Amino acid sequence: MRNNPGRSPSSRRPRARRGVVSLLAMLFLILFSVLAIGFYAGSTMSVQVSRNERVAADAQLAAEGGLAFMRYQLGAVDLPASTPDANLLSACAAELGRLLNGTANMGGKTVALAAGAVAVPSATGWVPLDAAGRQRFRGTVTQSGTFLILTVVGAGPDAAVTRTVRLQFQKAPRASALFDYGVASRGKIVTSGAARIIGQGDPARGSILSTNMTDPTPVVVGGKEVSGDISIVNPNASVSYSGATIGGTSNYAQIADHIHKGVKEPDFPDIDTTAYAAYATTKYTGGKTLDNVYIAPNTNPKFNGGTTIRGVLFVKAPNVIDFGGNVDIQGVVVVENGATMDLAKNALNFTGNVTVRGVETLPASYGGLRNLTGAFVLAPGYDVSFSGSFSSVSGHIMASRIKFWGNAGGTVKGSVINLADVQMDVGGSSEVVIASTGTSNYPTGVTFGTKFAPLPDTYVELPME
Repeated sequence: MRNNPGRSPSSRRPRARRGVVSLLAMLFLILFSVLAIGFYAGSTMSVQVSRNERVAADAQLAAEGGLAFMRYQLGAVDLPASTPDANLLSACAAELGRLLNGTANMGGKTVALAAGAVAVPSATGWVPLDAAGRQRFRGTVTQSGTFLILTVVGAGPDAAVTRTVRLQFQKAPRASALFDYGVASRGKIVTSGAARIIGQGDPARGSILSTNMTDPTPVVVGGKEVSGDISIVNPNASVSYSGATIGGTSNYAQIADHIHKGVKEPDFPDIDTTAYAAYATTKYTGGKTLDNVYIAPNTNPKFNGGTTIRGVLFVKAPNVIDFGGNVDIQGVVVVENGATMDLAKNALNFTGNVTVRGVETLPASYGGLRNLTGAFVLAPGYDVSFSGSFSSVSGHIMASRIKFWGNAGGTVKGSVINLADVQMDVGGSSEVVIASTGTSNYPTGVTFGTKFAPLPDTYVELPME
């Protein structure tokens, strides 16, 4: 073997290993591919999770929106306070139908009562919460004792995903702004002659309201004065006045500032005189001293002077009763429930001078009767007229039609409420002085209906089925 004398064995270069770089490249390619697939899978899963969360959130929002909607409707329900618990659910269904059927919310669907539950809407329909109908709900109302249980199912764009919430409601009294007015009438109000309606201590107490919607001039002030403002519910009607002082001014231009059109109509009361009837146990058979008596139908007595009434004077229909001369009343005059409004056959006429004190001034021997405060006359279905002085009246005056004429006048520690849509007149030289308005302590037997109030502690989100 021939040696190369110019190179030593240690200086020889090792032979290069071919393909290592390719192998490394392949490894990195596989690694990046695995990472890419992982990122793709993770991104896809995140999108799916996000979609699921969004669909669930849409359903939850729909359930909460439906709950708010139904809560408002149950708060707008107006049931008589005397509605028995056995009829509560059917009465609620009727009221929800009155409030919802035919509205755009229902989309032609209706409220239905079936199998002990009120369905809103009926069958398996939905109530949309937006114009596109992407969010919707349906509600069910059931009864447990004196409580109503509202269950609302909400759904978003994916109807297969729903959320359900539940809330209990209890009966609660409705409030009304009716007593914020000194004189209020469902019918037209007309003053004439030298008549005045004024507020004692505060001119604003002498305010008047008419809720009549058919007469183009539901308030006509032809008398001398209305010390407070005048309000009418009809936004297109007008108030007639000429030469009168209204709201403290006789300036024609300034009077316009004291006339309000299109005001919200307050609730008028439901009247239940059962509590008074329990005390009027003696039938009237004559005489001038009446102590907790009831007057049988068609008696039609005439009290011509020197009459004393203590406690409850309970009048059964039909009856026309005349109070002439001097009448001393230490109590309340009420009529039986359910009297048909026949103003020719049902009338209370106070033609003489009347002195009135409330039941709270009765002796202790009258017991619980002294707690039935707040009213002087409660007479739905009756025509009540005053033509003589009535001094100071300790309580509200409520009747289907009320009239002041002649020399009628006095102070009313409450409001004067004309319950029917018939004309109320204040004429002659009458002066009606309103001493107090705006009470939330309603007279015994006077309510403004029942609504349903939520019990927040009963709210629960039900698990998905």
